[in-house]
Amino acid sequence: MGDFTLIGLIDVDGKLPNLALMKISSYYKAAGKQVEFAQPGKRYDKVYISSLFTWNKPKVEKLLQLYSNAEVGGTGKDIHKVLPDEIEACKPDYGLYTVADILPRIKGGIATKESKTKKAATIINAGMGFTSRGCVRNCGFCFVPPKEGSFRQVTSIGELLNPRSNVLILMDNNLTADPDCIDKLHEIRDRGLVVDISQGIDVRLLTPEIAQALSEVKHLRSLHYAWDLMGFEQQVMDGIKLLSKFVKKWRHMCYMLTGYNTTFEEDMYRFRRLTEIGIRPYVMPYNLTYPTKKHHCFASWVNSRKHTVCSFEEYEPWVKAQSGYEQLSMI
Repeated sequence: MGDFTLIGLIDVDGKLPNLALMKISSYYKAAGKQVEFAQPGKRYDKVYISSLFTWNKPKVEKLLQLYSNAEVGGTGKDIHKVLPDEIEACKPDYGLYTVADILPRIKGGIATKESKTKKAATIINAGMGFTSRGCVRNCGFCFVPPKEGSFRQVTSIGELLNPRSNVLILMDNNLTADPDCIDKLHEIRDRGLVVDISQGIDVRLLTPEIAQALSEVKHLRSLHYAWDLMGFEQQVMDGIKLLSKFVKKWRHMCYMLTGYNTTFEEDMYRFRRLTEIGIRPYVMPYNLTYPTKKHHCFASWVNSRKHTVCSFEEYEPWVKAQSGYEQLSMI
């Protein structure tokens, strides 16, 4: 990987600590090198940049102008780039991130600074990683199939744990498609772990046995799943009904992809269908084709839970957006 002495890391985006950068840090520190998050104006022998989201490509390009010796990875830049085997095999450097690094990522909302600080501490002390890679699905909007390929096992629950905590951030892309799903959930239960299934579950693949196993583990946050395409309505509804027999609905959250291949009317239909059955929706905009102010306001109205106090037609940002559009059209 080169004879470098001072290594700079840049984490462009994401709320969680960056697993790839943590492994790069472990690799170089084990070789006796100095590793730190890159500081503006400081010279480094090598810089590693990780970007998760495609909308940050302009930011990455600016960073490449500042650091001619930088290497970029992550789905935001190149979905086919992977870590070298010797780095991928490293355990993450759980000392890389501090509470101060994570706090700005979880800003917003009504939580107090004290509770956010506690949440940030939980995140940096958690174990994290994948026990499986790939997915059995082939959704057109998802990077996982072209990036990771077919479903396969990569490591065990025990190998992901951080000795500082009993919290595990499990990053598997489709846990409910895993033939070992129930065994892994039972291991999480038996170890007394608190788990965050960060990528959610595929509620369409639930069985009573998986639903029961999910109910027997402690979850760090909501148990979340997605309803992305209109054609899967019945499968999603059946999965929610089954899960609700084992996990109370207030512990559910359903992500809704918008701006991909649904109309605004279909987005509103999914929102109403979910709220009618007592499930909290959360709008996730498709980052390549999410163009309209109406869709932006819709996401804000749903995710901020303003829908509980006013209709979308009464939502102030949408009212103002319409007024601005009308004024522009009169010029």
